[in-house]
Amino acid sequence: MVLRKELFGLAVLAGLALSVTGAQAGGTPRGEAGYADRPSIWQGLYGGVHLGHADADFDDGLVGGVQLGYNWRNGLIVYGLEADISASNADFIDWLGSVRGRVGYLIQPGLLLYGTAGLGVVSFDNTESGFVFGLGVEGKLSETMTARLEYLNYSIDNNGHGHGDDDISVIRAGVNIKLNR
Repeated sequence: MVLRKELFGLAVLAGLALSVTGAQAGGTPRGEAGYADRPSIWQGLYGGVHLGHADADFDDGLVGGVQLGYNWRNGLIVYGLEADISASNADFIDWLGSVRGRVGYLIQPGLLLYGTAGLGVVSFDNTESGFVFGLGVEGKLSETMTARLEYLNYSIDNNGHGHGDDDISVIRAGVNIKLNR
C-alpha cells in the first residue's frame, strides 16, 4: 500500500514538472539578462488550499486545508514562511498544522524546488507538537497562481497518550494565489 502511494506521488510530481516545463518553454532562458531580476509570483503574500493523504503507523486518511505564506526572492533563491492547517478524516487524527520556513531554488522561471522545516502540531485525543520537515515542487500556472506537490513528515512525541512516538507522512497537492500584486 505504501509503495503504491509513493509511486502515485512520483507520477503526479513528474506530471507537474513536465506540464510546467512545457508551459515555460517560451520563457526567458536561465542565461539571458533579466531572468533573476524580473518581477515574479515567487515574491510576496500568498494563500491557498491543499488536499492529500496522511499515513501513520496506527492510522491513515485524507487531509485537506489551507495555507498562508510570504516569500522573498534573491536571484534564483526563494525563501519564506508558511503556516497551514488541515482537517483529517482519519480515525485518530483530528487535524494537523504547522509553521515552517521554506527555502527553494528556481530551476526554471516557473519551477521551484524547495525544502521546508518547522513546528508541527497534531490533534489526536489531545494536541501534541513536534518537528515537521519536507520537500516539494511548485509550478507557476499563471501570473497569480501556482500549483504544488509536497511531502511532509511530522515527528510527534505523543508523551504516552495512546500512540507512542509517531511519524506521520503527508503527501498533498495544492494551489496558491498571490494576494499582493
